[in-house]
Amino acid sequence: MTQNNLGLAYSNRILGDKAQNIESAIASYSAALEVYTRQAFPQDWAGMQNNLGLAYRDRILGDKAQNLEMAIASYSAALEVRTRQAFPLDWAMTQNNLGSAYRVRILGDKAQNLEMAIASYSAALEVYTRQAFPQNYAETLFNLGYAYQDAQRFSDAYTTFHSAIETTLLLRGEIVSGDESKRKQAEHFNQIYRCMVEVCLELKKSSEAIEYIERSKTRNLVELLFSPDLYPKLAISEESKNQLQQLQQEIEEEKRRIEQAEKSNLQDSDRTQLNKLRQRREQLITRIIGLNPIRYDEIYNLLDQETAIIQFYFFNNCFRAFIITRHKEQPEIWQSQFQDLEKLANWTKDYLLLYYGDKQRWRHFLNDKLSLLAEILHIPEILSLVPQQCKKVILIPHHYLHLLPLHALPLSSEEYLIDKFPNGVSYAPSCQLWRVTQNKAKTLSYSRFHHLFAIQNPTKDLEFTDIEVETIAAAFHPRHILKKNQATAAALAQPTTAENFRNANWLHFSCHGYFNFNLPEKSALLLAASEISPLPAEPETSRYLRVSDDTEIDLENCLTLEDIFQLSLPNCRLVTLSACETGLVDILNTSDEYIGLPSGFIRAGAASIVSSLWAVNDFSTALLMIKFYENLQTVTQNVPFALNSAQQWLRRVTQRELLQWLDGKTDMNPEQKQKVKKILEAYYPEHRPFEQPAFWAAFCAIGE
Repeated sequence: MTQNNLGLAYSNRILGDKAQNIESAIASYSAALEVYTRQAFPQDWAGMQNNLGLAYRDRILGDKAQNLEMAIASYSAALEVRTRQAFPLDWAMTQNNLGSAYRVRILGDKAQNLEMAIASYSAALEVYTRQAFPQNYAETLFNLGYAYQDAQRFSDAYTTFHSAIETTLLLRGEIVSGDESKRKQAEHFNQIYRCMVEVCLELKKSSEAIEYIERSKTRNLVELLFSPDLYPKLAISEESKNQLQQLQQEIEEEKRRIEQAEKSNLQDSDRTQLNKLRQRREQLITRIIGLNPIRYDEIYNLLDQETAIIQFYFFNNCFRAFIITRHKEQPEIWQSQFQDLEKLANWTKDYLLLYYGDKQRWRHFLNDKLSLLAEILHIPEILSLVPQQCKKVILIPHHYLHLLPLHALPLSSEEYLIDKFPNGVSYAPSCQLWRVTQNKAKTLSYSRFHHLFAIQNPTKDLEFTDIEVETIAAAFHPRHILKKNQATAAALAQPTTAENFRNANWLHFSCHGYFNFNLPEKSALLLAASEISPLPAEPETSRYLRVSDDTEIDLENCLTLEDIFQLSLPNCRLVTLSACETGLVDILNTSDEYIGLPSGFIRAGAASIVSSLWAVNDFSTALLMIKFYENLQTVTQNVPFALNSAQQWLRRVTQRELLQWLDGKTDMNPEQKQKVKKILEAYYPEHRPFEQPAFWAAFCAIGE
């Protein structure tokens, strides 16, 4: 028994060499089998054979084909004792394991191996029913779906994946425990959705493929919002919170009742009531977050004749672009080659290494890097599928494409992607969140510029931020600005300030931003007194975040993504995050989800968000933002068009034209105007100081 336990410990070991850990596990299981013989201890012998099969399946050393044969032999031996009649649960578990070994078997006929895998999974499902063992049922269905897909039985794969996904949704919140478990589950489920999308495409169900892409992009956001630490604080009604807590309690009580009934061998272990409670919980969560699964026809009907959606999605062997317009009922689909996917991954790795290693060199080479990216993405080919009548495009990136300025991809030496769409290029995390922003925009008045709430230079180290905010604010009435030392977390919590913040139509943050790749919900906008140096002697690990060798951020003095999820902004037309790296999202895990500051503000109720993809220049950002708001006030309240126009202006404007523009800015303080002019004196009159993308391309319009 102890040798078996030692084998299990080696199998799960995190430290040390993985290959050697598996060898140690095999040695321990084999040693146990010297005593646990089939004749003396048949039940223990069968359990050991199952464990040995798992170790051989995962074995790194030795011949892979032979290891799989050893795994199959061990599982088959275990099933001689683990019969359905005598040990139904053990039998089902080993059948599932045997199916997984046959599915990846190297020796023998592939088609026959897949049929053996399908037979084993199907056998396991005779015991692992949805009513009795919903988690095992879902996991075995996933495996069966993979086998059907590998066997090119796509209709069977579709039905199987559909049942598995629906079951998983009912179990939300019940099958996660610990960070490592959550990470593995997220990887597993993302692969399921990806396979379902592939199956839909094989069956020519392209509109359903997009619906499943959308569902995959919402699942993780829901799980984050309804984590035990966060959901009680969300900006939802007390009635809804109480209903959710009551349902959670009833589900746990019903599970305990069923467990007791089974232990006592009573017949009253029916799970109908438990599944009804789970269904009610899922419906309540969906209603609370306002993210009902979106149908393809809804996406189609939200578009006008002049707008196109280009949605990217990564697969295991390629990436695809789905082009949705009102000009065709079904999406156009462009597919890359496998080598394009490899090139894109390598390009992104080099890009990020350069950015985080040497920002000066990164700025210098950014345009060249983006030219190569346009080539790898085959942007001209993708754009050729967009009807010429489309003057606006909504880009929906996937995974690490969210970090990249796709609107600034060069199409020629003089033309960028934003030049191709005169009515604007905007972004959306997903079609579902785009629908949220569209619906929100319809409820807001476009008749007048109204209430501004701004955070201005809270850390007092951004030289041109004061000019930016004060020039922009001159056009707003009423306006509320928290300047420098005033811009504290405590001030935001004051009742009068909090009310102004909540009711503002336009929120403008001109400050520092920070994205936390390890804990995205701790990403933050820095407020006054947020930077701590020297460090506390014994800092609280959950409160402080190290950002350099001698500086930490006090998250209690910041506005974190966690805080933003708790906001309610019923009248918010636009949130402008005029700060560094506010548009970054988590790409370190395999999640399909967009978790970042913009999604938090969309959840809070904003119709549009403008955020940045890199550490921006304070001076050029001030000019861009002033021009952006000037466009909003005098040209259009269409946020993407106003931003793109400001970016095109900044890219092309000469020093002489900038000075002329400044002379006409009657809303700018004369002393501040002189300060800007002094900086511009360093350039020649015909020089375009900000034509490089590093100066103008960082900001993206996200939402409506």
